[in-house]
Amino acid sequence: MTAQPPSVVRAAVGTWFALGAFVLLTNAYLWLRRGSLEDAARRAGDDPAVVTALLTQLTVVAVGFAVGYGLFGWLLKRGRRWARGVLTGVAVLHVLWIVLPGASAVNLVTLLLLAAGLALTWLPGTAQWVKQH
Repeated sequence: MTAQPPSVVRAAVGTWFALGAFVLLTNAYLWLRRGSLEDAARRAGDDPAVVTALLTQLTVVAVGFAVGYGLFGWLLKRGRRWARGVLTGVAVLHVLWIVLPGASAVNLVTLLLLAAGLALTWLPGTAQWVKQH
């Protein structure tokens, strides 16, 4: 039987899982607002069908990030050393994805979760855990 990971690892994994859930929930919220987004597109003189296409693209990206955080967070919990590097890479891509278009309150929450996840993932307690496995 594998030993339980230390609290710092559990906190890191929980943060990555929470981030994945947050990404999916914010995406679901956009789908719930699709009608108002289509109305806004009409008022701006844009084709409202573009909204659905854009939401579909955002959903694919959101699911990709959520799966990445969930899978590699789980592998971190199992003691896979390389999972820390992959989580960092996914987080950097996510930061670029959200920062380049502009700032929002949702992006601030996402950045805070990313920072917490990265900090916990690279703390000495986590490094010791993955070194033992």
